[in-house]
Amino acid sequence: MALSKITSQGWFQGSEQTRGLQFGGAIELLRLLDRLSSRPRWPSRDVPLPIVSLRRPPGAPKPLEALANRPAGARGRQVPFALVDGAVQSRRKLLEDVVGQLASEVRGVARLRFPRFALVMWLLDLTLPAGVEADEEEREIAREFRAHVHRRMRVTRDGMQDLVQDFPWWIRLLIGVMPRIGLALTALLWRPAKWVGEQPLGGRPYQGLYRLARAVVKDRLAEKHENDVDDMLVRALLEDLRRSHRRWTVRGTGRRRTGCPWLLLDNHNGDCAGQWLVDSIGRARNAEQSGQTYRTNPLSRPDPLLVIVATESADVPATHAADALAGHHDWLRRLSRSENWVLELDTDATEPARGIIGALSEYPSLHLRRALAAPLVLLVLAGSLVAVPFLNHARCDEWWSPSLRSPLQRVGEECIGVSADPLRYFVPDSVPADIRPALEDVYRRIMAENRRAALRPDAITIVFLSVLTPSTANSFHALVEELRGAWVAQKNSDVPIKVLLANGGEGPGGRGLASGDVAADKIIELAARDRSVVAVTGLSISTDTAKSAVKRLGSNALPIIGTLTSADDMASINEYYYQIGPNNLRESKVAAYYAQSRLNVTDVAIFFSGDPGDRYSQNLAEDARLSFTERGITVSQYKSYRIANDDEGLAPASLGQGACPAPAKPGYAVFYAGRAQYLAEFLRGMNSRCQGGTPPVIASDSSTRFILEGTMAQFPNVRLDYLSFASPAAWTDCAKVPFYKNYLDVFGKTCETLGDGRSAAAYDAMQVLAEGIRQVRRTDPGARVREGLLAGIGSIRPDNAIQGATGTIGFGASTRLPSNKAVLVLQGNTDTTSTPRLLCGELPFRDDLVPGLEQDGGCPRDPQ
Repeated sequence: MALSKITSQGWFQGSEQTRGLQFGGAIELLRLLDRLSSRPRWPSRDVPLPIVSLRRPPGAPKPLEALANRPAGARGRQVPFALVDGAVQSRRKLLEDVVGQLASEVRGVARLRFPRFALVMWLLDLTLPAGVEADEEEREIAREFRAHVHRRMRVTRDGMQDLVQDFPWWIRLLIGVMPRIGLALTALLWRPAKWVGEQPLGGRPYQGLYRLARAVVKDRLAEKHENDVDDMLVRALLEDLRRSHRRWTVRGTGRRRTGCPWLLLDNHNGDCAGQWLVDSIGRARNAEQSGQTYRTNPLSRPDPLLVIVATESADVPATHAADALAGHHDWLRRLSRSENWVLELDTDATEPARGIIGALSEYPSLHLRRALAAPLVLLVLAGSLVAVPFLNHARCDEWWSPSLRSPLQRVGEECIGVSADPLRYFVPDSVPADIRPALEDVYRRIMAENRRAALRPDAITIVFLSVLTPSTANSFHALVEELRGAWVAQKNSDVPIKVLLANGGEGPGGRGLASGDVAADKIIELAARDRSVVAVTGLSISTDTAKSAVKRLGSNALPIIGTLTSADDMASINEYYYQIGPNNLRESKVAAYYAQSRLNVTDVAIFFSGDPGDRYSQNLAEDARLSFTERGITVSQYKSYRIANDDEGLAPASLGQGACPAPAKPGYAVFYAGRAQYLAEFLRGMNSRCQGGTPPVIASDSSTRFILEGTMAQFPNVRLDYLSFASPAAWTDCAKVPFYKNYLDVFGKTCETLGDGRSAAAYDAMQVLAEGIRQVRRTDPGARVREGLLAGIGSIRPDNAIQGATGTIGFGASTRLPSNKAVLVLQGNTDTTSTPRLLCGELPFRDDLVPGLEQDGGCPRDPQ
């Protein structure tokens, strides 16, 4: 049937060409058809499409040729359509005409392909030569399949079309080279072939394409079950359309098809192929699909074919075209009960309705939405490929990682947060070559112990929070010692413990734990997901960021055990914070007692850090001023050094120069409350001015690494005494202390070369947590540890104290500090060793202490 030529003026070609639509309700009909033609953006909104039957009285103009201009003249993407005459007698000829027109090329989308329909047509045309042996049947069927694929043509509006386009390239290759193997692989691997092989004929399934093909030839199924075969062709046609309009394919072809194909069927009255096709489509849509029927669920796999038929009849339908939209709603509501796919509408263009020609001329062309989904998916995918490496770099993750959640965050060049794999994240390039093996070794030991603990159902997790990416060799040495102490406790504990490492970052200027808030948040997120996370330890510096981290962790009910923190206000942050070492007030009182009783000091100059974030140094200096004053010692100087240009005070060297009295006065000493990394510069300033009369210096516990690194060899003329929480130098043979024995057996050092008490402090912090866990599980081994751990730690009192490597640990009832905790005063030597000068507090194995180190009875004691 010829179509009107579509011009740039749109779908309306003039009054003569649209005579079949010049009836009342034509505009409403067009609105309904346009709505049904446009596929909704979301698949969940797909609805079954009706078979729209347009009844006209005998002799009235036909509407379908005018309606065909709608899909043919659509703006943007065109809609495939077929306009066929249903008065023909051959059903297969009618279906071939429909498929040929639907497979024609349209603007904006790929051609429709009909592989299932082509396979069924092959079955119907299949013949075998007379006298073929049974074992040769498969070979002959394969040859016929090759001939069908390569020789059969299809008539379309564009001309002749080779059926080979309906088959993928690998099928064409296999069939052309090895027909028999190609047919077997096609039946096994190709979905259309598997679908055809599963279709029943004559009420019997044949379970495979070859078996079905053989049955069609040998049993003459096409002749015996003609109606079933014809219905199979219709099912294949509809299934091909469903597949070609799928939304969620990788290539996105279905997403780009934003319009439904049209089938315009004219003259289907009476006993003709057109009437059969309408009935067969209804049967196919009512047939069982994927275990469901449209009666149960009308929305189950609806096909996208919009069928419009025209019929001449004197019988007037109940619904007029003017009520097309309302009639469609009523039809859709009744579909699941009625199984009637036909929506009948009354049209009568015998007498044109007033104004209808003008309305049709002004009615816009069919306009389909743009297929934005596919470009957006590609855009998002491309954006992800570009953005993911940058996002993963910011999360310290592999560039390709698909994970949406990371326990780490990059701040500057440091990875901040929690990790079970410190070797991957916390061994920066800045680690000195001589320290790297020791750092990697202790990380491996902790990870190996974690794997063993993970095998136990009662294992608990402790997070070790510290500065894991420092910038100086001294700091890396200190970190290794702390980690070794934590590992020794983990290794020898009867409580299975996993230790996760959390980096708080050093930050600019070496201030330490600069990103403690970020690390605390990552720990809190981890604890929310993992109930085995019960506590945090490892805090070794008293800064504003350390205090903020303690606040965050405590507000989420996570107990914190500080190892070397000592600022006075740390213990008052919240009830979840405890510490192993004494506070600055006790240290300063011991320092004042030592200065007066051992050095006969009457005048002292106090120097400290001007960094406003260094709570430790400024707090210790203030406590020292009060403690020295209480003992009647004059504080002649109280000054700070600056570490940044905007800090208060002088440079450390300038401050050291000012520490020299002029003239020299007896009983004068210096108390250095600053950090170890600035002590050498301070002493150089003193030596440059004092001219051999350098006064004695009492330094804070932060100066331990200064001695152990041998820096004291540069200042042989300076007497430097320093405070310490713990030191193996306190015993004649430190190997008699269980912790030091376990340490030395593994790491191969001696008491003289060990020198540092940091490992002992980390060990004791873990011991406190392990004892708290035992207290929780004492009466109920299955008790939830995190909820009861705070009370378990608080039960460690002076009357039931534990003997730690750093001294006796029993917490005061209101302070959460160890009562009368041991404080040592050591004199630094030029050979990295230290000589004990004073002990205030109790150390274990007192009979093995160095001679003369028994606790001094005049030592200050904590208030009870």
